[in-house]
Amino acid sequence: MTPYEQAAWSWTEHLRSGGATPWSAWVERPAAGEASVPPGATMPGAAQLELVRRLARRLERRPMGDADAFRGLADLVLGRSGPGRGRAQQPLSWTGAGEGPRRFGAPPVDPSDVPVDELVRVGVGALTELLLRAPDAPAAHPARRRLFTRTPAFTLAGAPVTTSVVRQRLEAAGHVEGGDPPRVALVVEPFDVTLAQVWSARVQRGAPVRWAGFVERWAGRRDLPPSADYPALARLWAERVGPAEVHVLLAPADPVTATRDVARLLDVDPTPRRALREPRWCDLSPSAADVVRRVNAVLNVRSSAPRHEAVVRTLVTTLAPAGHRHPLTVPERFRDWAAARARGIAEELSTGGYSVHGDPDQVVPRFEDVPTRPRLVDVLDVLLDACLERAVPVATRKAEQR
Repeated sequence: MTPYEQAAWSWTEHLRSGGATPWSAWVERPAAGEASVPPGATMPGAAQLELVRRLARRLERRPMGDADAFRGLADLVLGRSGPGRGRAQQPLSWTGAGEGPRRFGAPPVDPSDVPVDELVRVGVGALTELLLRAPDAPAAHPARRRLFTRTPAFTLAGAPVTTSVVRQRLEAAGHVEGGDPPRVALVVEPFDVTLAQVWSARVQRGAPVRWAGFVERWAGRRDLPPSADYPALARLWAERVGPAEVHVLLAPADPVTATRDVARLLDVDPTPRRALREPRWCDLSPSAADVVRRVNAVLNVRSSAPRHEAVVRTLVTTLAPAGHRHPLTVPERFRDWAAARARGIAEELSTGGYSVHGDPDQVVPRFEDVPTRPRLVDVLDVLLDACLERAVPVATRKAEQR
């Protein structure tokens, strides 16, 4: 065996055991070339090895996990390529003595120089495999309004993620939608935030659409997604209950604030009495939503529709605890369209005779210093955490004390 093969094999074993030494530092160790390489061993590619190294480095920040479980995760990553089109499997760079990797196929590379998009591609493949192997998260059943309840009749409409979380929190406080005629709480977010929530909800429903592609599709149409068309929703409910009973709640700072606003409108106590169940649409960060849409693209060819739905539910449950609001706005070329549509929405809400709470101009996006797409480095961070969460259980306090 050549010194290169011995060093590559010893580094692979180091990574499989949870080590995180970079390749450039590993080859300088005297013991790197003393490994015994099994006959017929195949060296993994640089992208797979770098992803395992980053997983190991991430593992160092968590409570002690199962070493065997991490080796299983490492073997899963090392034994497969990522889905879709990407770079060919690349050997490791070599400047040491003796023969290096074979000089055909993809050029050698230092693993630290592998592009982030290639690491993301490999990570998506590993995460999808972990999800397909795991039991599915149980389907959530909507709460039912009791026949005799003191909670006023009400319904929620508007921004899909915000209304979903508000519904979840009100249910935990014992206030379930329903009754007739209802008081309508139309929760209105800034237009770009609304579009991002619609995109997130569709991704959580199984769509593989990119954020930019989603915006471009709607920018070329005269209509809007139903949950983003606030004037149409307000008119629809006004025809049933009258404009005064349609309460337009403008731009709540977060779902907790929105819950308080709705509770104040209904004159009910929003204090939770029971555990929160999973909302229909979770408040995922843009990078987490992008992970879901990437997994959707793989599941579209690897699973049936019911299985796809169940796997995505498991994935969203995994990602939701880390979900928190990050801003995301439309790409720059669509800003004029977004601002014009938002101004039209604000005007219609102001002149429709509804009960407006807040300034309708808050519907117009601000755009300043807001990213226009999920950042790849953040997507990779979400993937690393999700793979560890699914594959390497955190040791219990009791186990750590043994």
